[in-house]
Amino acid sequence: MPAARLAAGATNGTPTSGYAPGMSTNTFAEVQTLLEDLDFPADKDAIVRHATERGASEDSAAVRALRAMPLATYRNISEIRSSVDLDPEEMPG
Repeated sequence: MPAARLAAGATNGTPTSGYAPGMSTNTFAEVQTLLEDLDFPADKDAIVRHATERGASEDSAAVRALRAMPLATYRNISEIRSSVDLDPEEMPG
């Protein structure tokens, strides 16, 4: 049986990467749009709630990506971005 991924949350409240593999650049663009008026700092639950209040579907790729983030308090959109991975085929050249 494969080893379970440890540290399903953040280390000392700092977001860590790798918890939503394969998030496309289009999905992250949607995340940015949904969160453009979010007041930081914000925890994961507040971020997800904000996205859905702005009209994102509960099963949209953006909301799924936000739900896959580690539990943490995020200080800005860059910390949210660093907590997920882009699909390798969509990485900027």
